[in-house]
Amino acid sequence: MAFSFDTMTAYVEENRADLITKAILGAKTLGLGVDIRTGIKSSEKIPVLESTVPFQAAACSFTSSGTTTFSQVNVTTVGIQFAEQLCLNDLNTYFTQKYLPAGANVDSLSIAQAIIDRKIAQVARNVENLIWAGKTTYTNSTILKQLNGWLATIDAGSPVNATPSTLNSTNVLTIFDDVYSKVPAAAIANEPIVAFCGYDTFRTLAAKITSTYGIYGSQYTTDNVWNNWELMYPGTNMVVKAVPGMNSDNAVDTGILPVEARNRIIATYASNLVYGTDLQSDIDNIEAWYSKDDRVWKLFGAFRAGVAVKFIDHVVQYKNS
Repeated sequence: MAFSFDTMTAYVEENRADLITKAILGAKTLGLGVDIRTGIKSSEKIPVLESTVPFQAAACSFTSSGTTTFSQVNVTTVGIQFAEQLCLNDLNTYFTQKYLPAGANVDSLSIAQAIIDRKIAQVARNVENLIWAGKTTYTNSTILKQLNGWLATIDAGSPVNATPSTLNSTNVLTIFDDVYSKVPAAAIANEPIVAFCGYDTFRTLAAKITSTYGIYGSQYTTDNVWNNWELMYPGTNMVVKAVPGMNSDNAVDTGILPVEARNRIIATYASNLVYGTDLQSDIDNIEAWYSKDDRVWKLFGAFRAGVAVKFIDHVVQYKNS
């Protein structure tokens, strides 16, 4: 005789495993030398000083010919918040009951910190996408419509435009050569030039450099390139840095990321990009409490954010044609 299980569903153990969460790319760009301005509850004018020094032939006279100019770059922050409430009793009928304390009056759960940590990671990912690809006219993303990010800000100004094309493994080196060749000399003199791009563009570039020059030539190692997602573009002083906020496959609520936010390259010095907020740590803080009034567990977070570009004429941008 043998066991018969014809009328039974195979058992799947649900109670042993720990919670597993998807990996999230955080707000990487804010740690790459961007000019972060705090304490901005509404708007702030960043003063800009410029001066000219025309030379004159030496003479026993005084003729004024120089000019000193003051201007301002405006950074406006918007208030953003998120909220969620959870009925803990909903966990009773699933394996998730193991996260609840004993008793009928449930007011806590053992994985509260895991949920909070996950929310913080999601906020960081969303902020990263927002500061690059945000645009208030977008209708398919509750994240991106909150403010105009750097791409929209640059598009509205007068940057230096690289020759448009359709970026692929065949022309990626030609495109980056063109971007670098068009960086204004005045921009190169300030700080190291950084070409920001998405992880997808970076992978295409790194693979082409490898097939063209070998394993990044004598100055590169694959560990450094892939651990940091950055490389020195061969033959130049321009660093290429991949940032998740410029990925072409970043998710939106419906449809896909608008074309104008995909396959972009932005070359400038990092401090030319401004991020404004009130308290920088706000994006890492989430309030969590059990509400006895309506018997639910609540989560809430709020922060302010805004971006600006100091000198758009010191930006070289590439767009797909």
